[in-house]
Amino acid sequence: MIEFWLVAKIWSAKVWEFAKKYWKILAAVAYTVFVWVFFKSHADKAKAALGIKDKAHKEEVETLTSAHQKEIALRDEELDRYHQIIAQIEKDYENRKEELSDKKREEVKQLVAENSENPSNLSKLLSERFGITHVESGEE
Repeated sequence: MIEFWLVAKIWSAKVWEFAKKYWKILAAVAYTVFVWVFFKSHADKAKAALGIKDKAHKEEVETLTSAHQKEIALRDEELDRYHQIIAQIEKDYENRKEELSDKKREEVKQLVAENSENPSNLSKLLSERFGITHVESGEE
């Protein structure tokens, strides 16, 4: 048993010398352990707060995605409606154009029939009614 005490005394003296020589390293290790133990409970609280924030962020992204998809669907519906309206307008325009063209043809036939013997007068009338350029000829 005496040997044990002698070995313990020698060993503790060596530890004491080591501690006096490298006290800064031992202080840093002790400080690190203290900080780790102290902030370990705070880390759990921070993780919980980050989890809540992450969940709220995911919900916000889902809400924005849903709203965006609704907007795109509405836009597509409006584009379809727009294309239908444009097609109808073009169709109506073509019908009116043909009607107008038929009316103009009839009017031109009537003017030609009435003024077949007077080409100069026919030229002036066509110029006035349809915006055709009239050029005076030197035959009169």
